[in-house]
Amino acid sequence: MEHSAYSQQVRAVYDAMAAAPADPWRPAYHLTPLSGTLGDPNGLCQWGDTFHIFYVTSPLACRTKERTPCVWGHYTTRDFVHYRRQPVALWPDDRRDRDGVYSGSALLRDGKLYLYYTGNVRHHGDFDYIHAGREQNVLRAESTDGVHFTGKTLLMTNEDFPAWVTQHVRDPQWVQQDGKLYMLLGARTQEDEGCALVYESEDGTRFRHVNTLRTEQPFGFMWECPDYAVVDGQPLLIACPQGIPHETYRFANPHQCGCFPVDGPLSGQTTLGDFISFDYGFDYYAARTLKADDGRVLLFGWMGMSEADYGCNPCARNGWDQALSLPRELHWVNGALRQIPLRELQALRSAPHTAEGARGFTAHSRRCELVLHVKPDTDLTLRLLEDARLCYRAGEGVLTLDAGTVCGAGRTVRRMKLPRLQTLDLYLDGSTLEVFVNEGEAVLTTRLFGRDDTVAAEPFAGTLEFYTMNAFVLEDADADPVS
Repeated sequence: MEHSAYSQQVRAVYDAMAAAPADPWRPAYHLTPLSGTLGDPNGLCQWGDTFHIFYVTSPLACRTKERTPCVWGHYTTRDFVHYRRQPVALWPDDRRDRDGVYSGSALLRDGKLYLYYTGNVRHHGDFDYIHAGREQNVLRAESTDGVHFTGKTLLMTNEDFPAWVTQHVRDPQWVQQDGKLYMLLGARTQEDEGCALVYESEDGTRFRHVNTLRTEQPFGFMWECPDYAVVDGQPLLIACPQGIPHETYRFANPHQCGCFPVDGPLSGQTTLGDFISFDYGFDYYAARTLKADDGRVLLFGWMGMSEADYGCNPCARNGWDQALSLPRELHWVNGALRQIPLRELQALRSAPHTAEGARGFTAHSRRCELVLHVKPDTDLTLRLLEDARLCYRAGEGVLTLDAGTVCGAGRTVRRMKLPRLQTLDLYLDGSTLEVFVNEGEAVLTTRLFGRDDTVAAEPFAGTLEFYTMNAFVLEDADADPVS
């Protein structure tokens, strides 16, 4: 499709969605697409006092069953409470990205913001699209104002990658370490082993393959969305391994999302530790980090799951689907990862309602936060909306999320081992649920549907706090949203 025709269609569907009635399933304090589907967060960075949050989105996807090439959407914020929806940052308007502007990252250099991404091309024919039939090109675009991007440059093609990898090489991520620039690329080898390629670059345009990050034993057939962060002194390689065997209490989703502790420099002699899952719910993938100027490492994820059995969500019938998760602050405490809700979210709280758990609790809200402090060896049952349940059984040491027949919309049950339960911090927003366990020891993220707004806790030993949550303040940029 020609760029001009595609942009006209996107403009028309954006205008139609802006005039549509409010959808009770649309979150109020999560970022969503104006229309179509949303995917991976990308290009996360802070430039001056402004945070930039780019994301893959297919604006026409809810209007057609055919493939539509994705673009990069763009939000900016200074405080994570007030947001601006910026114009589309990247379009599939080049011969090397004609079938979609796939995931990537940002690099701030010489007073410019550069976006690096995978340009996807799928050739027509009898191909497996693993060893033949596709192109995964590394491209770059640049901007002097952080909003309008020009000057696309082709940097690498499949012919530039090692011969021992397949055509699945994508999602470039920049890392700065010891004064040097490195770019990570997720890859699938000819032997179906997931790994991350490490390239060194002096100028951001020429690359030298210096290392390959992999586990001692193969861990999945493909690693998507690689990233690297140092959290409280502990280096972590973030990745989304595909092809991990499912287990009862972990790895239950079609694909996984988490991190490996790293020992050694990126340039060589690098050892990866055991994989740590970021989330035990149904809907969390493609996580990327943002390094804030105040030293915090923030984690953003796509509240969705590639190739999930449940497919499209009910809100797709209303012209939009998917969301970004709440940003999480990462910490490394006593050799373990902790994920806590972004502290700025507390500005959205109303005055708290506190109660004793022994009396039970019921409220009616689709946009709230519920914090529970649970005494040792206490069972707990929460009822959410029509038929979702979150239950803890102390004798078994298991936390169970049952999404329900109505609310789950095809989702079923997720379980995780939890020897002790001390706190639960639940965020419910339209059709999203995020549960932080024991001050971020674990997280469960899912989408929940249905029309009821009941939030209830059966009597338990402990206390609770309940907050209704205010919406983000969201405005559109003054410019044409597709310019």
